[in-house]
Amino acid sequence: MKTRLSNIELKNPVIPASGTYGFGEEFAQVYDLNILGGISFKGTTREARYGNALPRIAECGGYGMINAVGLQNPGMDAVLEKEVPNIAKIFQGPVIANIGGFSIDEYVENCRKL
Repeated sequence: MKTRLSNIELKNPVIPASGTYGFGEEFAQVYDLNILGGISFKGTTREARYGNALPRIAECGGYGMINAVGLQNPGMDAVLEKEVPNIAKIFQGPVIANIGGFSIDEYVENCRKL
């Protein structure tokens, strides 16, 4: 089931959704993450964000739910200092960064840091 994503070879096409997967640490307690093709970590902004005010999730009858968490994350520096080293301990495959920003300069800064 090998596949390519841009110029990265994945052993399979399974990449958990970044917003719901966090940084993978909780899931590593349940199964070996190395069965995945890659990990896309939680959306990360320059500054830490609490996210939107509560409530952030609403059920929609039989159709599912609406989610508006608002990019809650610890900020780029915390991700680089803590989360990226933790991911390296629990996963040996490709890691895809999910970055957010509120200006072009912020995107550029986050890309540079990564």
